[in-house]
Amino acid sequence: MNPSDLPSFSQAPAERHAPIPSWLLGFGVILSFWAGGYLFFYSGGFRGDVYDAGQITWGPVSSGPVVPPDPKVIGKRLYAANCAQCHQASGLGQAGVYPPLAESEWVIGSKSRLIAILHRGIAGVIHVKGNVYNNNMPAWGDGAPIPLKDEQIAAILTYIRSDWGNNAGPIAVEEVAAKRKEYAAMTSTWTEAGLLAIPDDSLTPPPAPAAPTTKK
Repeated sequence: MNPSDLPSFSQAPAERHAPIPSWLLGFGVILSFWAGGYLFFYSGGFRGDVYDAGQITWGPVSSGPVVPPDPKVIGKRLYAANCAQCHQASGLGQAGVYPPLAESEWVIGSKSRLIAILHRGIAGVIHVKGNVYNNNMPAWGDGAPIPLKDEQIAAILTYIRSDWGNNAGPIAVEEVAAKRKEYAAMTSTWTEAGLLAIPDDSLTPPPAPAAPTTKK
């Protein structure tokens, strides 16, 4: 066979790809920018315990007054995500390792001390309900890798002060914010001695009611 009779592959027709329409490229760019912006503003850092109180509603949508979210409900969810691993869902802790929160004097007592514990954590020995615990609790405030917001800390503390037989009053967001500002310069974790040095505001009597005004 004469080699000149063989087909030449260099002369085979080449497959050509049609160019991507410019409108499709533009749409893809716009979609990418939109998706990036949406994730930036609404992802919550991809944390399951982050919430936006302004977007939470209860019951059917109505034109009436907006019902604020129940901090105990929010606090229970945040507790399950962040605290239950050590202190347990029952609030009983783990004997000899993690102290209980149920009927704990640290939980139902001074608000200031309780806020301080969550803000900067605690290290070393602590006495709870007559038992000694020697462990470390991480910070959940400014000392944490991803600090919880004032609203989240207030919700958690309000929840643990009202569950498992506890019957203490709620903790307001403003109280947490004030303590965060007060402890802003602090860089170390708390010790039991340091916490006991904080005035026990649970023993502070409530302010006297204002005297009634008399009309002349």
